[in-house]
Amino acid sequence: MTNNDPIIQVRDLSFSYSGEPALSNISFDIAEKEFLAIIGPNGGGKSTLVKLMLGLLEPDSGRITIHGRSPRKMAHLFGYVPQDVNINIHFPVSVMDVVLMGRLRHRGRRGIHREDRQKAMESMQMMGVAGFKNRTIKDLSAGQRERVFIARALAADPEILILDEPTASVDTGGKTELYHLLGKLNETKTVIVVSHDLMIISSYVKSVACVNRSLHYHHHNEITETMIEMGYQCPVELIAHGQPHRILKTHGDR
Repeated sequence: MTNNDPIIQVRDLSFSYSGEPALSNISFDIAEKEFLAIIGPNGGGKSTLVKLMLGLLEPDSGRITIHGRSPRKMAHLFGYVPQDVNINIHFPVSVMDVVLMGRLRHRGRRGIHREDRQKAMESMQMMGVAGFKNRTIKDLSAGQRERVFIARALAADPEILILDEPTASVDTGGKTELYHLLGKLNETKTVIVVSHDLMIISSYVKSVACVNRSLHYHHHNEITETMIEMGYQCPVELIAHGQPHRILKTHGDR
């Protein structure tokens, strides 16, 4: 493939749960080093789309390719941070040990080597958590833990980083800081974020996809009226420069 070819291609994709459609006839491309925000209502299919791209689910029809191959064959290219990370934060495990889990796909049962610890340290430094390496995960704030989980995904040296609601439990200051870090990572990686943080993502992302069974893709970082109407079907206010801006008319004014 050339540098102009998309890294991810989705064509005529449909998926259902027990006969109930979740996604219907979706097609779009994701370019290399894209910073894509996936927005939409709860239950609209955002997480389902992510799982299909990761190869965790198989489509009912249509296809997804990563560099022209199936997601399962290209799983090693992904770093994934799910919305609910499968780890007991009360278990007395250190930050370093959590991040080293990201190296398991490289080592399996062969154990952790010096280069794995070096890669883990590099990942923690990127996310600003290297100073916490000997602390237990339960002693960190929600925002610090999220950065540790991202460092764990980065330790695998992925080409594509996917994060599902990374700021769900993070305060406003932490959200801004986290998206700034993701922007830095986007200089070398493709970044895909599922998020409801419309006030923040428009300052950092390069493109936006609104998912509500179907998909509307916009190749710029603005949140359009069409996306909001399709995805939320209600008036929405965004805060810009400290002032609320209503971008849809109220119900009944159409």
